Amino acid sequence: MIRPAPLLAAIFLSLAPPVGAFSPVLPTDNEALFRGKSDDFYMFTDRDFEGRKTFPWDGGTYGFSRGPERLGGRIVLTKFHEGIDIRPVRRDAAGEPLDDVRAIEGGKVVHASHEPRDSNYGKYVVVEHTVENTPVFSIYAHLAEVDVVPGRQVQRGERIGRLGHTGAGIDRRRAHLHLEIAVLWNDGYEHWHNTHFTQPNKHGIYNGMNLMGLDVADFYLQQRRNPSLTLPQFVSGQETFFRVRIPDSPHFQLPRRYPWLVQGDIAGARSWLVSFTSAGFPVSIESSPESTGEPLVEWVRPSKIPHAKATRSLLDGLPGQPRLGDSGHKLMQLLSVDPAPEPPAAGGM
Repeated sequence: MIRPAPLLAAIFLSLAPPVGAFSPVLPTDNEALFRGKSDDFYMFTDRDFEGRKTFPWDGGTYGFSRGPERLGGRIVLTKFHEGIDIRPVRRDAAGEPLDDVRAIEGGKVVHASHEPRDSNYGKYVVVEHTVENTPVFSIYAHLAEVDVVPGRQVQRGERIGRLGHTGAGIDRRRAHLHLEIAVLWNDGYEHWHNTHFTQPNKHGIYNGMNLMGLDVADFYLQQRRNPSLTLPQFVSGQETFFRVRIPDSPHFQLPRRYPWLVQGDIAGARSWLVSFTSAGFPVSIESSPESTGEPLVEWVRPSKIPHAKATRSLLDGLPGQPRLGDSGHKLMQLLSVDPAPEPPAAGGM
């Protein structure tokens, strides 16, 4: 009997998830994450803090992994990184990365940006996946090559491009794939963008600011330990850091787009209690019969770090007196922005 080569057998098994499951594979040949070799998996960042230059691999992890500041006698990382940065495993003689980038799960390409100057992501691709009848997105950024176009269906493990170093602030030395798994905030992003920014939006609703990433590596590791773990179960297990009550609006799309976030019935809601992680990922949504005229912070987990530093300025205020920060106000506006606002009336009165 002919036996398949171990590598081919491993690839075959990796491409055969349970039917209907969202069980993503890693997007490149770098599998050091599963071997506990974090320094071989994550691309380092350049850090110059208090006159000392270091190159920490954990700067490539998800979360508050960058921007060290000395607060109250200790060093705190205050800059949020929304995805994970994966090192290349192959380079040519000039140091250019050669790694293929593959779709982590089957889905449809909804955006492909070929112009590196149009975004901090450089050349990037967004793939939409269906998870429990809801849209979840994977983002592949800093690509050297993009091999797909919007509308194309891709299979799990199918090549979509090549790892690179396009985008602001990345050189060949730090070439990597930036990967996110994200939810979509609102179809009205274009209107919100035009309200807050002067530069044109060239990415439609698939602009990175309209896609909120979760802890990708933690999801990979947890699902590897428990293959039956679903993405909604993973999200529900994330720690709530703060909770905001927002007014009901026909344009608040999260509870309808992601019903697995909702606790209780959505009918009759006059406001919504939205629980967020410290980074602002939505953990759960609860309908409420109480009314509110504006978004209000209902609860914050006690922390020794100032609210603004602990939440990338989503919150602000003194200890015990939290309030929405500038970024928090903008996010709450995005959550309920009208996708198609009526144009202003022509003429005078």
